[in-house]
Amino acid sequence: MSIATMADTGLRFRIQPTGGALGADVFGFPFKDFTAAEFAAVRAAWTRHQVLRFRGIDITDEDQIRFAAGLGPFVIHPRQMQEGTHGSHREILVISNLKKADGSPAGDLGDGEVNWHTDTWFVTRPPSASILRALRLPAHGGNTCFLDMYAAYDTLDDAAKKAIEGRYIHHQKVIDGRGDVRMGMVRPRTDDVRSWPGVPHPIVRTVPESGRKALYLGGRRHAWIIGMEPDESAALLAKLWTHCIQDRFVWCQQWQPGDMVMWDNRCVMHRRDAFDPNTIRLMHRTAIEGERPV
Repeated sequence: MSIATMADTGLRFRIQPTGGALGADVFGFPFKDFTAAEFAAVRAAWTRHQVLRFRGIDITDEDQIRFAAGLGPFVIHPRQMQEGTHGSHREILVISNLKKADGSPAGDLGDGEVNWHTDTWFVTRPPSASILRALRLPAHGGNTCFLDMYAAYDTLDDAAKKAIEGRYIHHQKVIDGRGDVRMGMVRPRTDDVRSWPGVPHPIVRTVPESGRKALYLGGRRHAWIIGMEPDESAALLAKLWTHCIQDRFVWCQQWQPGDMVMWDNRCVMHRRDAFDPNTIRLMHRTAIEGERPV
């Protein structure tokens, strides 16, 4: 949706593409009193651009929750019951390196680098949307980059597309992206991930709203392509990852005060830069339930 089209509709905000591999900026969205038509216009822009950045906003947690609820039911991440607990709003996952008085984490993910991934890819119905709002930011670092998985699929060579056609990845749910055992799980005695608890998702999925195919890799740790020998699977996955993380598919968000970013978790992956542990980064995330990938 172009700026001219937005102006012609009489809506109270405008949308400007970033000019990068994906994404668009939304200026002036009326979070306090948006109409159904205005929300529909934002949702259409989100489908088209995959990532939307709202700049210079001053909203409350309640405003964020009300806006996010228009996309569907909330996903409650397991860490929202642990270090990412909000306290007042169970819909919000606190992402921060803050500490409690006893030294335990007061938020999820700390201050280190977070590698490329799809949010909560190891469940049957991964989130469709994630919305992340900045409350406190370090002077440097902590930026978030996004990866266009539509383009990653579209630009695969024919041999690679044929190799993954109809294939599924077994996404284990025992070990998280940091290498820690997930809540409620036990580290398996065998290194053979084919026997680990997990869920199968297609390597190529179609996003219902757009009808487009996206490469869907989820997370890299301990993944296995069902029906392949482990070495064969590892080689093909390495080829796919090498292809999809090329700079030409990436757009990076350099956070500013008042920023909130909303992305389509079905066709976008993201990563985060590390930042100085002596500084504070505090973000509030809401995630929306998705469908089973097909």
